[in-house]
Amino acid sequence: MIYADNCCCCMDLKCGCILIAIVEVLIRGIDRFFVEYDTLLGYATLILSGVYVISCVFLLLGAVMQLRIFLLPYLWIGVIRLVALIVEFIYYYLNTDEIVYEYLYFDVFQAGLYFWLVVYSFYDVLRKT
Repeated sequence: MIYADNCCCCMDLKCGCILIAIVEVLIRGIDRFFVEYDTLLGYATLILSGVYVISCVFLLLGAVMQLRIFLLPYLWIGVIRLVALIVEFIYYYLNTDEIVYEYLYFDVFQAGLYFWLVVYSFYDVLRKT
């Protein structure tokens, strides 16, 4: 499997996981302002964002305390998120003519995959120590 030795070419994996957790919590916090609360999809999005924020808090705790069991919720939810992004990408590819959504979902998928790879690499480093 492919592993990352550092995050963003300049910081170690522990600092990278802390940074990823903080960035993801901020993104999900901002995301909550753009969701319509009166629809079923809006409620589902809020619930899923809440679960994702909780997994990011576990990631932050796991990175700070170096407990790999706390990294597992982020890894599992990250895989589910990546699969959902692939499905959304295919949906927008087949049903819309706007290429902006396709590029947006593809870029978010790439960032999510890289974040997942950094967290998994840190999980593996903790397993070996």
